[in-house]
Amino acid sequence: MTEKQNPVKLTVENDVAYITLDAPPLNIFTAAIMGGINEALVKIAADKSVKALAFKANGKAFSAGADVGEHHPDKATGMISAFSRMFTLLGELQIPVVMAVDGAALGAGFELVMMADILLASDRATFGQPEIRLGFFAPFAVAYLPQLVGQARAMEITCSGRTYSAEQMHQFGFVSHVVAADELEGVLESTLRDFRKASPLVMRMNVRILKKLRDKSFEPAHKEAEKVFLEELMASEDVLEGIASFYEKRKPDWKNR
Repeated sequence: MTEKQNPVKLTVENDVAYITLDAPPLNIFTAAIMGGINEALVKIAADKSVKALAFKANGKAFSAGADVGEHHPDKATGMISAFSRMFTLLGELQIPVVMAVDGAALGAGFELVMMADILLASDRATFGQPEIRLGFFAPFAVAYLPQLVGQARAMEITCSGRTYSAEQMHQFGFVSHVVAADELEGVLESTLRDFRKASPLVMRMNVRILKKLRDKSFEPAHKEAEKVFLEELMASEDVLEGIASFYEKRKPDWKNR
């Protein structure tokens, strides 16, 4: 498959990985496209120099959802297998995931953006789970959306099939920032610029501990965080480099070890 034909493009620029959905106009998810995303995620996880992942899309929609034809009982197993692996790989990543949504993120596209650590949306972005109106439910949404917006909102979103604006989803606590469409790329790059300043080793350590401790109560959580701080972070070269760069008033030269 040539670069032009590839509906999932992976690039790495200045220690940040970019996955771009490039099947315009609607970036409909097929098992093949989800397989391409999964291949990209495996490569990103293996690259210990990467400090963050950004998701973007070319076209009218971020993604208008999964291919309805692949929901047929004869094809559903393969589709769900690729879909499930995508969420597993995203959940296992030890770097922050930033997604920039311009246009519609519906159905499977909405489920994908649930995995963003920071979700940026243009003021013309829309979100929703319309598949309930076609005789399906959204398996990842019913499992995870209640953690993001609460049980009542998740019930409303997944049962109604309604489409919600970026501002509504921001009010629900789902979208991190709403910006004008022509500012979305700049806000994405500004966010990534901050992440690029970190040690890749310490970034992975920070994200790994955040994910591991998010369901624990405070006392065991902070004890485990302190243990990692003392036993792993304090044994790294990058913590010494960070201290040295502070006193020498220079940019740190991270060793990633």
